[in-house]
Amino acid sequence: MSADQTPIHDVHTLWLQTMDFLHGNATPVWAEGMRHGAVFLMSPAVAALPRPHDRSAALARDESERLRAAQLFYVSAAAAQVVADTPISCLMQVASLLPSPSGLMVWEEPPARIEGGIPVRAASWGPAYDDGSWWSWWTDTACAVRAGHVSAMMLQTHGGLIFHNETHIAPGMWPAHADDPRLPLYNQAHSLVYTWAALALDILTEAEELPPTPAEGRQMKRAGLARRPVRRLEPASTEKMPTVRRMLLRQLELENIHVEDRPYPRPLPKEVADRHVYLRDRGHSVAVKVPPFGAPQMVPSTGHEIPVLSHFVFAPVKSVLRAGWQLKDDGFLYSQLRYEPNAGLLTDPDDDEF
Repeated sequence: MSADQTPIHDVHTLWLQTMDFLHGNATPVWAEGMRHGAVFLMSPAVAALPRPHDRSAALARDESERLRAAQLFYVSAAAAQVVADTPISCLMQVASLLPSPSGLMVWEEPPARIEGGIPVRAASWGPAYDDGSWWSWWTDTACAVRAGHVSAMMLQTHGGLIFHNETHIAPGMWPAHADDPRLPLYNQAHSLVYTWAALALDILTEAEELPPTPAEGRQMKRAGLARRPVRRLEPASTEKMPTVRRMLLRQLELENIHVEDRPYPRPLPKEVADRHVYLRDRGHSVAVKVPPFGAPQMVPSTGHEIPVLSHFVFAPVKSVLRAGWQLKDDGFLYSQLRYEPNAGLLTDPDDDEF
């Protein structure tokens, strides 16, 4: 095993070390960083606190609460490769994707690297102050020490993981940096979000649960932590790998969108048939992405403004067949239908089929 890989048996230790850091060292370390210009993502209530020490203590407390409730996940190298190789046309909201309300996910192979080639080792998440989602990213301390970026003392103060940065996703919003390679957090956000999606869609499966060792169990008891296992994620077997259509139906089920079992009355091209559904309020429809009409709308994402280049819609089958479509690498069908922000998708009413 290379130095940049993490064995599953390390996950409990990393969790416990990170909890120790948050309880003992995070507040002074982060306060000192703030005094030297380090920028932390904060809720409005935390940002309003007067002193760096108060703000860092609040951040450490919030992160500790999320990790205390975290379920533990381990992404094998094979699972990560399947996520990277499978085009998943994800249409769910973040809340439907989450495998647990709070979690810590550790990758066998790093999903991303930061400056100097230091690997991102793990991600954690939990509820945000506004009922959205709060994500934290953690890099590998030992790799940073070997590269000469930090002193060996960091292993004592931080443990195996160093806090890198955080992301806040407001309720009902989609993390654009999970899909746009131009944005700085793309690699790590894409790996996290689409691992969640692959698990929700049965592309990945929980192959085993690794319990803590007796020594780790005693540490958890002393720290007042629940004694929980690590869930190892692996690719589903070939015979259980879902089809494109099954993935679409599963996402609609998770979003509580009712689909009726009504086949289209005429044969459809396979790419269209895979994405065809009958919706009670729309009739026979196809899941497609369409370009915006006019200049692209600009939306903020992790401190950047990016253009909205497409909108996901359910379009009438007749409209898609007439306009044509193209299957892209992200798994979506794209069609040149007209979409206006105030009016939505514009199609001929005669194209509706109920």
